Amino acid sequence: MDNNINYINGQWLESSESLVSINDAGFLLGDGLFETIRFHGETIFKLENHVQRLQKGLENIRINLPLSSEEIEDILLTTIDKNLLKEGLLRLMVTRGILEGAPWNFAGPPGIYVSIRPLSSKPQPPVKVVFYSESKYPIIRFNPAIKSLNYLGNMLAKHDAEKEGAFEPVFYNQKNLITECAIRNIFFIKGDTLFTPHTDLGVLPGVMRDTIIKIAASIQLKIEETHIYRDTLKDMDEAFISSTGIGLLPCYWQGWKSDYTTTNRINQLLDAEINAQ
Repeated sequence: MDNNINYINGQWLESSESLVSINDAGFLLGDGLFETIRFHGETIFKLENHVQRLQKGLENIRINLPLSSEEIEDILLTTIDKNLLKEGLLRLMVTRGILEGAPWNFAGPPGIYVSIRPLSSKPQPPVKVVFYSESKYPIIRFNPAIKSLNYLGNMLAKHDAEKEGAFEPVFYNQKNLITECAIRNIFFIKGDTLFTPHTDLGVLPGVMRDTIIKIAASIQLKIEETHIYRDTLKDMDEAFISSTGIGLLPCYWQGWKSDYTTTNRINQLLDAEINAQ
């Protein structure tokens, strides 16, 4: 077990003492949201974007977070200070609170938890992806998308992908439209245009996704957030996946390859922005 210090409803506790109530809505029902947030030293990457997405999601599911943006930042920075990690990931979780009586009755304030861990090592790029139909997994999609604690289908697909020797599964829906990966967003490049699935499909508007879109626009790529049919992927020139934890990774699938020229340029600019924070 790690020896990290976590934030548990107003207290900072070692992992062995970081306990969640058995009556917490997040544990009982997956009723809550989370944000995975990157940090380097005392600098938190795109914190404002994460807080805005969290607050919007909580409004959608009717949880009132009794903390200001400044108070959230203070909790995150204090968690960093209490640990020895120079860089890593914070996971901020908000649940509906403690159950009293019937499953829809919750008393008191929401549950607020923060855990911390180091960055995972990046695999050697490009990484392999496989395509899975959402109909084979209990995928829960919301519109507007929220970062729900319920990741059951995503984790089952991730496990299956790894058994096939792939780094990440990419989902497509009943209309054969590409949506997103199990825990990441996906992008394609054709000519001078960057394509990524539209959020009207229930795709999560990732913080790293938004950063990449802005970088791509800065180097005069056209941006299309659109509906991408699975049978058009063979015509794409490049592809990559992204998340807060890994940044950007070029990807490929069986029978397709690329030289990733533009992808590598975007990646260099993204690394520079991350390191400049």
